[in-house]
Amino acid sequence: MTGWMIKILQCGLLALPSIGFATPVQPILVLTEHLPPYQIASGTNVSGFATEVVRKTFDNAGIAYQIEVQSWSRAYQLSLRQHDVCIYSISKSAERTPLFHWIGAISYNHTSIYSLKSRGDIQIKTLQDAKNYVTAVTKDDITHHYLQKHGFVEGKQLYVLENVSMMLNVLQGRKDIDLVLINDTILRYRAQESGVELGSLKKQLELPELPLDFHLACSLKTQPQVIARLTQSLQQLKDQGEFGRIVKGWSEKF
Repeated sequence: MTGWMIKILQCGLLALPSIGFATPVQPILVLTEHLPPYQIASGTNVSGFATEVVRKTFDNAGIAYQIEVQSWSRAYQLSLRQHDVCIYSISKSAERTPLFHWIGAISYNHTSIYSLKSRGDIQIKTLQDAKNYVTAVTKDDITHHYLQKHGFVEGKQLYVLENVSMMLNVLQGRKDIDLVLINDTILRYRAQESGVELGSLKKQLELPELPLDFHLACSLKTQPQVIARLTQSLQQLKDQGEFGRIVKGWSEKF
């Protein structure tokens, strides 16, 4: 083989796409819920600072994707079963760890039990005390699973909602609902959306052991190459300071 033929062959090989990564035929389906300020659904548009992090993670990884808003329970169940599906913002726990591929954390949070300030009859010092009341949680949320793990029973100490948007409304409107378990940041936005004064709520108990750092995760049936690229992309966002700039930008809007 002549030298010029070898050069042509080498150039042709260099022009081929990398065989180490097979681009998915269909865009990765990315499921989420309306959960301001992390993800904010408005018609077909989804914004929020977690959404911005997720979009940049996929874009920088060169992976096509489509974000779809569902109820949290449906999003969670679909991401457990289907191929090439990712989900955010999902909390990571010991029980959930083997159920997903975890790309990385996209926000850090605190979670507490709240009541109406007008309910002077409610006094909670421990989680055990909360079993004397009824707490509203979102179905298949980490708070739902956490309270079940600690002996709370649906229909007795637990009132299960399909989405977090109804939480403050049932707390105010139903005398049989005593408490809500909610992320402190979400509470501020939910109160604003619902027209509820933050001053009307009382933090009864903070739960520092409840793992409510939010992550981007993908189903176990997602291609390994996709997982590797997304994980690397998210880490690069953090290493290069872009992640911090996104969070700071949205924090100034809070």
